[in-house]
Amino acid sequence: MMIISHRGASGYAPENTLKSFELAVKMGSRAYEFDVHRTRDGVLVVHHDFDLKRTAGSPVRIAALSYDELSKINVAAHFTQDPSFQRVPRLEEVLDVIAAPAEWLNFEVKNDDNLYPGIEASVTDLLKARGIEAKSLISSFDHGTLRRFRALSPGLRLGYLGHNLGTALLLPAMKKAREVGAVNFHMNLRLAFGLNVAKLKREGFNVCIYTVNQKADALRMRSIGVDGIFSNYPDILEK
Repeated sequence: MMIISHRGASGYAPENTLKSFELAVKMGSRAYEFDVHRTRDGVLVVHHDFDLKRTAGSPVRIAALSYDELSKINVAAHFTQDPSFQRVPRLEEVLDVIAAPAEWLNFEVKNDDNLYPGIEASVTDLLKARGIEAKSLISSFDHGTLRRFRALSPGLRLGYLGHNLGTALLLPAMKKAREVGAVNFHMNLRLAFGLNVAKLKREGFNVCIYTVNQKADALRMRSIGVDGIFSNYPDILEK
């Protein structure tokens, strides 16, 4: 079972910051998940939310800022263990830290309602320029985003993100995942029961579960045969 560093080592350092990714590398992580947005001036950046309210206490949206403006804001303000200044990193910077040691990279592209027109082409071009397509997977909660990625690159590995799913909605979600040729299906821990996982695996999906931060849950996921877990703690099985 793969342990995927969720936004870096975000249990120990501010999520999606260079500090968090550098720590995950030091901890020996070989699989990473991170979130991609785009600034007003077209810079691809790594941050989870569309705005900075949770991480920096500011409701301003990433899409409204140039990268120069964005880089002056402390997105570690929410991290009580160490709120010292950390900026939103450029995607290129994150890849400079993690791409070489990584065996698996999950780009979660945040593009609800096509907020960032053309972001799919920008990310695809970056993967090709870096030569990392083979170890990269694109996921998104937005189905249109996945369709656009698939149209750009028939061979690109895609992951379907199940959002607000109940067991009754699992079959329709699987149908949507097959429509875009997804190879992975990612879903919330609350739905990660043996029957659901077995159903997905019978359909040929690799199954990864988010967000698993307790060792007991990690061991249970391993016992029911999931392929990977997203965790804020890269050392979760060593705890």
